[in-house]
Amino acid sequence: MSLVARIKQLACEKNLTIKAIEETAGFGNGTIRRWDNSPPSSDKLLKIAYMLNTTCEYLLTGVSQASGPISSEDCEWLVLIHKLPKDAQLEFKGELKGYIKRMNQEDEGSRKLKEAK
Repeated sequence: MSLVARIKQLACEKNLTIKAIEETAGFGNGTIRRWDNSPPSSDKLLKIAYMLNTTCEYLLTGVSQASGPISSEDCEWLVLIHKLPKDAQLEFKGELKGYIKRMNQEDEGSRKLKEAK
């Protein structure tokens, strides 16, 4: 299910129209519909999540966790990642995992060096 489909579903459950949500949020007519082709900014997504009493994570992924709402910084990361094509997302994920592994190895090496002194 897409971001826009999740927004429509939640709006329907709350007896709200997309037009009413856009007006309340101060968005132009058709703004939410265009998110199928161009993801929203994190501030707009946060506003909609708040209005629909949900999280950015749920709107973006359809997954809600009991850990509470996602931070605005994490939401911004998700929005950026979802702007990438799927193959680029997977490539970035692999590169990020490699970077984290190298950073952990460097930290481990520094710790061992300090212990040896």
